[in-house]
Amino acid sequence: MPDGGAIARRVAAMVVVAAALQGCSSEKAQGATEPVTVPASALVGSLASVAEINRVMDSTAMTPHPVTDTMADDRALLPNLNCLGVWQPDQAAIYGAPGEPDGWNALARQTLRTPDTEQWSSLVRQSVISYPSAEAAQRFFDQSAQRWSQCTNHRVNITLNDRPMPKWLSGDLGRAEGQLAMPVAVGMGAENRVCQRVLSIYSNVIIDVEACRPPLPIVTSASEIAAKIQRSLPA
Repeated sequence: MPDGGAIARRVAAMVVVAAALQGCSSEKAQGATEPVTVPASALVGSLASVAEINRVMDSTAMTPHPVTDTMADDRALLPNLNCLGVWQPDQAAIYGAPGEPDGWNALARQTLRTPDTEQWSSLVRQSVISYPSAEAAQRFFDQSAQRWSQCTNHRVNITLNDRPMPKWLSGDLGRAEGQLAMPVAVGMGAENRVCQRVLSIYSNVIIDVEACRPPLPIVTSASEIAAKIQRSLPA
């Protein structure tokens, strides 16, 4: 069973390719200096398909959950807002209420996992959140960059119903134009999983993705999924 040092070394190894991963986020934006404003009606269709998720995750059995349009709310488990949005995507305490001045106005989010139980081996959470303007989305992105920078190399230990949840350890923050990326290790021993968290911006849209799988030297799955979503948005 690997100790905390082994997990930390695995997270550190995942950081080596951070710069390469982040290049994916802006590949579409480079072709257009002023992307169009993305309508809320385009969000659901931009999510990666089950087949695409299976390909990225090297799986044939990722089970999709229904697409939802509401935020999660786990602030009672982790009140540290600097880490809450890294620990779990699509958090109400991070995004705020819909319809607030310059706040988000539409959301499409989906979870896929295999096996489809709380003891999953691989997991993807993908979401697309639209704002009334590119400027409003940029403000959220910049605020998130500040928060994520305060949650690097951070351990989270949470107890739920008197049972400890899997240990969580973040790595270093990588930032390129239009994307934040952070490696994460979850669990210990046979239950250890390596994850990547990615937050991207495209025009008035935020792309929020988490991808976790059994240990590999490097996990780039969230970056790949975020890039796929961005390519699917209106140009």
